[in-house]
Amino acid sequence: MATPSDTAITERLVVDEITLEGRKVQVQNVDLPLDDVRLDPKNPRIANTVAISITLEGAALQKKLEDLLWDDSDVHDLYRQVFINKGLVERIIVRQDGTAVEGNCRTVVYRKLREKFKTEPRWQRIPARVLPADIGDRDIAILLGEMHVAGKNTWTAFEKGGHIYRLHKDFALTQDEIAQRLRMSKSKVNQVIRAFEVMKNVFLPKYPAPSSIKKYSYFEELYKNPILREWIANEPAAESQFVDWVGKGLLPLGSNVRELPALLESEIAIKVLSKDGFAAAQRSIAEDNPEATSKLFRKMVEMTEALKKAQLDDIQRVRRPGATKARRITKELNEALGNFMELCDIGKKGE
Repeated sequence: MATPSDTAITERLVVDEITLEGRKVQVQNVDLPLDDVRLDPKNPRIANTVAISITLEGAALQKKLEDLLWDDSDVHDLYRQVFINKGLVERIIVRQDGTAVEGNCRTVVYRKLREKFKTEPRWQRIPARVLPADIGDRDIAILLGEMHVAGKNTWTAFEKGGHIYRLHKDFALTQDEIAQRLRMSKSKVNQVIRAFEVMKNVFLPKYPAPSSIKKYSYFEELYKNPILREWIANEPAAESQFVDWVGKGLLPLGSNVRELPALLESEIAIKVLSKDGFAAAQRSIAEDNPEATSKLFRKMVEMTEALKKAQLDDIQRVRRPGATKARRITKELNEALGNFMELCDIGKKGE
């Protein structure tokens, strides 16, 4: 196939300049014939979710990639947006050979719009930015990270996670380097890499449905929580157990993961969760552990722990003369607790 620079540059060629690794790089803004643009098997929505037979190539591979991307409901939403707007807001980015390193979903949308509106000129060419030939895979990965992870044009959490994972595993960037480049904390980078690794290597092979990538937030929540990280590290069956809870829909919401530490304290709750789901597991411990289902009790436990660890600084703020507001806050807390205990019949004789 001829390169875009040979056959596809329109008369109104515009050259932009971007900075990459301290180097000035020129890119060409052109409208490419749609047939000159190829979908990239390394696209984050594909590469980390499904295995495409290595025997596929050419038109067969392109059709397979197109079908896989079109199965994503987000791409259908994008189709409607592009159709209503009558074009793209942001150009795709392609290599010299026409491979779309960024904008595969937009390319599929243009293909589908061309199928439907065969005679409309606007769907025959797609706005693109053509990278120079000397830009390598590592340069492209860093560029996309700047654009879609650190920048305003963000990918989904799954796509960002996959890109951070690839920067670390495929291009050997240290976690410190990734944190600095993408303006993230090192601990966040570590959590993302661990979350994506479990999802890619354990969850997706077992639950490969296209919708499974939307479960990525569950794994980020898992590795955000120090109690859950310890559980995964110390319990050999924990990882597999969590994968099944997510895959079988036993945890309906990503936010349910934040409630898991309370359930893990009860063997009964874990068994109920594995059989009947999150709500049933919560009910199984509600009587003996109300903090699992009540925001009030959860806050009471948190406040109790905070008061036990009160710093001298805070105590002095109440004790010193003129500390009117600090004393009022403390007294109101004491009175509110006293009233609550009275309503609960706590403190009476025999309690």
